Amino acid sequence: MNIILDRNVLLTPISKLVSITEKRSLMPILSNILIAFDKEKTTIYSTDLEISAIGYIDYKAEYEKKIVVHGRKFLEILKEMDNEKISLGIKENTLTIKQKQTEIVLSLQDPEEFPEVKEIGGQEEFTIEGNILLEMIDKVGFAISIDETRFILTGMHMRGVAGNIKVVGTDGFRMALYQREIEGIKDFKGITIPKRSLTEIERVIEGGEEIKITINDKHVQVSTGKEIVVTRTIEGNFPDFENVIPTKNKNIVIVEKERLLKGLKRVSSIMGRSEPVRITLKDSDMEIDADSDIGHAKEIIDVDYKGENISMNFNVRFILDVVSHTEGTSVVMKAPSEYGAVLFEGKEDERYRNIVMPIRL
Repeated sequence: MNIILDRNVLLTPISKLVSITEKRSLMPILSNILIAFDKEKTTIYSTDLEISAIGYIDYKAEYEKKIVVHGRKFLEILKEMDNEKISLGIKENTLTIKQKQTEIVLSLQDPEEFPEVKEIGGQEEFTIEGNILLEMIDKVGFAISIDETRFILTGMHMRGVAGNIKVVGTDGFRMALYQREIEGIKDFKGITIPKRSLTEIERVIEGGEEIKITINDKHVQVSTGKEIVVTRTIEGNFPDFENVIPTKNKNIVIVEKERLLKGLKRVSSIMGRSEPVRITLKDSDMEIDADSDIGHAKEIIDVDYKGENISMNFNVRFILDVVSHTEGTSVVMKAPSEYGAVLFEGKEDERYRNIVMPIRL
């Protein structure tokens, strides 16, 4: 069987799906992708058993044929080819790739050994703009835990509440919460999507297209029309994030976002990974300072502040993450009088809230 098609017809979808394939696995078949040529369309499958992806391309073959080829090697070959037509010769257990004076032969695996990959049905289904879903992942993704001992925290929690979708990421020391009103959204119980799966979902979304999300007891499916990602959800009870949002923090400061970002970066330039930054609020000043093995740095920022004289120590990376992801020109910081969670919001947008725990010294 010989197939002639444009190199990009394969390169584009494979580049989106191949990262799911296992680099090191007890099942070597998982390093491969399955390509199913058909008289109606061609379909590409990729899986590591936890995450699966399906890509559809507009190529109608004369005969039905399935091949299983090493995903990453095939992608590397396609990248090196010129942006022109290529020839794929399929014979028994080999794939011969030709273009001009180039000829590369790859061994093929048995399609019968490739795990079944299929779409799911679900109890819940809704649509959302791709840009909005990408924004949700970006707003909370940095706060998701990487600690496997608290497995339920290693994903983004998503819940439908009163016409809104709420997404949450937390590692136990900080929490990011973002919500968007989505037309037609019904209430649905929370699901937790693994962080690695979020990366694969981001990879297939191009931006403004409509995304369909399907949810069942153990899986969530994200469909763009050309690609589908199916992933297991993380089982277990996600923490009650609503009840940890502080509501009585009376020390409120409003600070210019860019000024705060620059101050934090300047002070942190002398710091090591484990050294905290200290934020002191007094009168109309915010003082940011830090000590390290090589010296001391201090930055004073004019702010709008109404509250007590207080001083708190933070992981500077946590604060930088919060401020850089907050929209608008000003950040609102609400602190308690005693040790406790500090709330960060955008002055112009209350849909996005962050909580950061200070460091006890």
